[in-house]
Amino acid sequence: LRLYSPRIASMQSAITRWSAPLCAPSTSGRSSPSISQLPLQCHGSRLHQKPAALAAQSLLGRPILHGQHAWAHGASPQMPSWSCRASSSQAQDSSSGSNPPPPSTSSIMTIPTLLTIARVVAIPFLVAAWYWQSPWSTPTVTAIFIAASLTDWLDGYLARKMNLNSKFGAFLDPLADKLMVAALLVLLSTRPLAAGPWAGNDWAVPAMTLAIIGREISMSGLREWAATLGGAARDAVAVNSMGKWKTAAQMTSLTLLLVARDGGSSTLVQVAGVAGPVLLLVATWLTVHSLVVYLKALWPHMQS
Repeated sequence: LRLYSPRIASMQSAITRWSAPLCAPSTSGRSSPSISQLPLQCHGSRLHQKPAALAAQSLLGRPILHGQHAWAHGASPQMPSWSCRASSSQAQDSSSGSNPPPPSTSSIMTIPTLLTIARVVAIPFLVAAWYWQSPWSTPTVTAIFIAASLTDWLDGYLARKMNLNSKFGAFLDPLADKLMVAALLVLLSTRPLAAGPWAGNDWAVPAMTLAIIGREISMSGLREWAATLGGAARDAVAVNSMGKWKTAAQMTSLTLLLVARDGGSSTLVQVAGVAGPVLLLVATWLTVHSLVVYLKALWPHMQS
């Protein structure tokens, strides 16, 4: 082949001339790969012979057959009427000389998932701090709840930022929120309000607690039933933006109620005593309203 290198070069030049119109030029700014690097597909069949092989066969004087077209030794190659296309992803990989990255391995115990688990683990410490006979009881409970509320935002942010979404995390995150909120609502229901215009009231928080926890139990049953139906019924009970507002209102109102737990004459305690019950009432309305929205969406499936 070295003796015939000028002839090989001329054959490669000829092949390049007839193969250039087959594939559109690259519009991505990269240099177009050679014909030997592009997998060409002509009417469903694959062109296996590369230019060097075609040139070598031409030197031997044998006709080169592909489909219904043949070129004999010394004949000028003509432009065939094939409709050819190239795999753009393979062409880019060939032209850049880089291999595709290996698939990423997913792990259940990611940083966002660990933050969510920490929120669940913090619930026993929250209960213990509530019954701690110490002046530091209320500040400790409030600090634990605020930290748990911040991790609720942080784990979602990190999951999106670091692309660490997982099915286990999607299941555990709302469950951890509900457990934390339900635990604190039950604790707040054990004593009357101590500050603000509702001071001494011992039924408002328990009533709203029943409404919120009852809604969560009802939604669990609805989602389990909709999952058995699948399709549109399952999509009708998917989590929407109202759930985020509901959770934010619940956690903010519970933080204010914790600040006003022991009462007092300070401005912060009085403001928390006024805003806490009102915001918890708003959270209760959002919670019940979201249940009504889901029931309306599922009503056609219940009738069928």
